[in-house]
Amino acid sequence: MTQPKCCRRCDRKMQYLKTSFRPSMRSFRRRSSASERAKEIEAINCIVSGKNVLITGGAAGLGYAFLNHFLKHTANKIVILDIDVETGRRIALGIEKSYSEKKVHFIHADVSNYKQMSEAFEEASLLLGNIDIVVNNAGILDERRWEREIAVNIGGMINTTMLAMKYMSRNTGGHGGILVNVSQHVDMRNTAQLPVYTATKHAVIGLSQSLSDPSQYEKTGVSVITLCPGLTETALTVDSPNKLLSRVMKADFVKNLEQFSIQTPYIVAQGLMTILRIAESGSIWVIESGKAPYEVYVPNPCTLRRYYKNNFTHVDTKVTRGRTIREVCDTARTGLMSCA
Repeated sequence: MTQPKCCRRCDRKMQYLKTSFRPSMRSFRRRSSASERAKEIEAINCIVSGKNVLITGGAAGLGYAFLNHFLKHTANKIVILDIDVETGRRIALGIEKSYSEKKVHFIHADVSNYKQMSEAFEEASLLLGNIDIVVNNAGILDERRWEREIAVNIGGMINTTMLAMKYMSRNTGGHGGILVNVSQHVDMRNTAQLPVYTATKHAVIGLSQSLSDPSQYEKTGVSVITLCPGLTETALTVDSPNKLLSRVMKADFVKNLEQFSIQTPYIVAQGLMTILRIAESGSIWVIESGKAPYEVYVPNPCTLRRYYKNNFTHVDTKVTRGRTIREVCDTARTGLMSCA
């Protein structure tokens, strides 16, 4: 029996109302992601809000991006250290006008000069009261002036680290805190065209890992974190092809750069805020290709051993994590076993 026309019209109308006013999954996802983002911001604010921060190399590039994100998450006061006096003072003055208060202080200092850095930390301590977070960011890339590169990237990193530990450590009168040592993506990958720069960035890992040993953390209360940004759009990166040891390397270097996606300093700074919330002392974090940060670890040397033996074809060696490595003899290399 067929329905009357009026009933059919009512059914169609009800069906229309059901489909038209049913919330879509997309809108639910939008609300959910907005809610999660709000919770994330709140969690970051719990770590950063009201804290006093010191940033080396804070007048440009990543340092300037870090500065803006600490302000965004309501840090109390921030000191930026840099050799660029004009830019540093202009940044501090501009932020003072925006906030109608002295939120950012600039101190001129060369990180490779321990005396200057010691005086800068003393001044920062007087301005801030106590230092809660230090971002050890200053660095250069100039393979042609490799002595200066080592002085800044290793000497400067150590100078800042030691002074940060002195002013933040509980065993020297501090309240504990967080030290972020900023490396680069090349510390995780060998870069043939940047031998000295790569060496300096490997040094950052060793320094951070030593100071983040649990026995050290118990005494100091300072959490040491390593940040390894991938290829990032800064003056250091843009000018890097002109700072190599020889012109012959330039073509290969530019070709290698094409394999990576470049990201903005803003993305790295945003990632650092998340890292500060979740990272444990001793952890190493990578932010590359504009994606979310992820943690990496330095493998145990026991899992990477190679043995010299004679007269064999292969040896099965048990290693940690239950994985078996088949090691095959390469007689051309005087019996050195290589992992296969």
